[in-house]
Amino acid sequence: MTSRRYESIWKLHIKESIGKKRIASLSPCDVERFFRQLKADGAGRETVRYVRSVLHRACRLARKWSGNQLHNPVTDTEIPSWGLDDTPEPVRAPTLDEVLALIDAAATLVADKTLDSRYSVALRVVAATGLRRGEACALRWSDIGWEAATLTVDESVIPADGGAVIKSPKTRASIRRVAIDTGTIAVLRMLRAEQEDLAALGNITIPDEGFVFSAEPDGQFPPYPDTLSRAFLKARLAAKLPDDLHLHSLRHFQATSFDTVIPGRQKQARFGWSTVHMARHYTDPLSEEDERAARHMGNLLDGIASEEAVAG
Repeated sequence: MTSRRYESIWKLHIKESIGKKRIASLSPCDVERFFRQLKADGAGRETVRYVRSVLHRACRLARKWSGNQLHNPVTDTEIPSWGLDDTPEPVRAPTLDEVLALIDAAATLVADKTLDSRYSVALRVVAATGLRRGEACALRWSDIGWEAATLTVDESVIPADGGAVIKSPKTRASIRRVAIDTGTIAVLRMLRAEQEDLAALGNITIPDEGFVFSAEPDGQFPPYPDTLSRAFLKARLAAKLPDDLHLHSLRHFQATSFDTVIPGRQKQARFGWSTVHMARHYTDPLSEEDERAARHMGNLLDGIASEEAVAG
């Protein structure tokens, strides 16, 4: 998992930026300036630490292979510090128009072959369900109830030393089954068919326990959470949306969209909030309220007027 984590860091944060520069032209000041820019762009402490580790090893090997002719500009560098002033601003809930623009931009990027369709579908799923980033990355094909139009949420993927780790939710309330709309089921079906065609080229079978948004043909490994965040960023930039919107903003969009559709207690159960008292386990039957929530969200994302509402 360590090598896969480093590969992800290289592709997402280094390859198209400092990775294009010649080592001989870099100074420690240049490298530290790069670290500060990563931080300014929203990268966390652990991400920047991993970036430094990858750069340091690459430059150290280059020095060795050059017979000690090349210097290592990373040796004497430090990563930025994170203090209380670095606390991020509260997440803003995007408007419906912003969410629709994001989804349209992701679809355009897929058509232009600059974004993998897995990530476009992942963004639709997050927008339609309000799943946390790690929960979306942990979705397996066996978690999809095709006929009932449901998703089972019982795992999460988190970044950790040595790579991504699959873990169980920390509270019972986070283990749940949520309804999804027909439009989202449709794009998941298309993704499954696309993935099966791809796997067939390599004579591979996709197991039911395979991860839905995996970059592997057999779905063996889940995507890293920052990969999904990066996909969101590409779609956001393509849609020319404000930079105060993040992947987690889609969860806030859900929360604010349901105020007149389902009561607060059902919102808590659907979102897996830890404040739920005696939260339903995911094996419990779906309530009509949750199905109404799914229909309402599908209508919003598909541009259909919704009549779903609840008094009070």
